[in-house]
Amino acid sequence: MLNDSYRLSLEARYYFENGEYNKAYEKAKEAYILDPYNRMAFTVYTQSQIAKEWENFLIDANKYFKKIEQIANKKNLTDKERQKVKIMLEILLDEYKNLKPSLLISKDLKEKAKKEYEKAKEIYEKVFAKRN
Repeated sequence: MLNDSYRLSLEARYYFENGEYNKAYEKAKEAYILDPYNRMAFTVYTQSQIAKEWENFLIDANKYFKKIEQIANKKNLTDKERQKVKIMLEILLDEYKNLKPSLLISKDLKEKAKKEYEKAKEIYEKVFAKRN
């Protein structure tokens, strides 16, 4: 029979492998608190934190691209609106560059994030890089 820490870390691993990073984080945290020497709990705990950062980047990208699209659809853009778009794109570019690398998070999550980064980079270069 497994002790509670190892049972929880196995549950956490299951959730992590299925892309349920919040559940994985919570279960791994519980397991790690019960036994700080449980390496699986520690690994799933830290990797879930990293995966959640990647997911948050995708949420931010979605939110910013919606705002950028609303601004871009206007006939005449003010300097203030252009500056707002520039700042949102710079935030996305910096946020992506600051994501921690991980060999354990899903390839799909990494690819989605890279796609959003490339989209932000392309818009930024087309619209703002030439003007600086």
